[in-house]
Amino acid sequence: MRAHLLAILLCPVAAFAQFSTATYTVTFESTWSIGTHPDDFPPDPHFSGLIGAAHDATTTLWEPGELASPGIESMAETGSKALLESEVNDLILAGSAFAVLSGGGIGTSPGSVALTFDLNTDYPLVSLVSMLAPSPDWFVGVNSLALFDGADWSPLEEITLFTYDSGTDSGTMYTSPDADTQPAEPIALIDGYPFFYDGDIVEVGTFEFTLDNVVANEAETPTVSDLRISRPYPNPSLGMSSVNIYVDAHQTVRVDVFDMLGRRVYTAFNGVMTSGQHRVAVATHALQPGVYVVRMAGDQASASQRLVVR
Repeated sequence: MRAHLLAILLCPVAAFAQFSTATYTVTFESTWSIGTHPDDFPPDPHFSGLIGAAHDATTTLWEPGELASPGIESMAETGSKALLESEVNDLILAGSAFAVLSGGGIGTSPGSVALTFDLNTDYPLVSLVSMLAPSPDWFVGVNSLALFDGADWSPLEEITLFTYDSGTDSGTMYTSPDADTQPAEPIALIDGYPFFYDGDIVEVGTFEFTLDNVVANEAETPTVSDLRISRPYPNPSLGMSSVNIYVDAHQTVRVDVFDMLGRRVYTAFNGVMTSGQHRVAVATHALQPGVYVVRMAGDQASASQRLVVR
């Protein structure tokens, strides 16, 4: 066990040198109206609140041709975000997602709404959805949109939005009564009534992703850090955990805990460390259950580990 811990502490961390965080604003501009979609256009046209995730390539929230998750079904049929948010939190606990993305809706279409969020090079994909309402189970969105190409963050991406059927309700009109589809059918693009006119499927809006800022969290050139951090133990934490830190030179070190919105919620250590290995206690009894990041920063390097609080 001791040899395994030392291996964690002493391994090179040159990969951190390329890590960066990007801030984006997505603007949802809806064009759906009686002018663009005159067939049986409904009263009170609107879109539910935006909901989605920043995640990596190991997971998807939804995909055409696949069955909708319970969270996607709930969002598409009722506009509720709660169940899908819970699914994203499960992905965060599993390590395949970074954060829940949650924003406002559009009270009357046409209209617009914006949401600002962070991604990083470990979690560079965005999935984001909104219910088109009223409808049986129709929604718009993007699935696993990559905003980082391995070298650079995209400055601007505009996505044309078409309408999808979640495959969980058999209604065919905007105001159809509930008719549960059993068994459920795969998610599918609606390429007919009421979105097909003059030989084309007519869009209902756009998502425009604009890059606001990029922060490089480490040195611009790969270096072997002079600072190591072990995984917190125990993890999940039930009130108290600890991390082991190794520094190879006398320096000032700070150990902070951040929530998934990037807010510092607790400082575990802020002072001078001599060369060698140090144990730092991380008190979690005052923190709400969820996922946090334990980040240490030295004079010239930093590194992070994920911590779950129960």
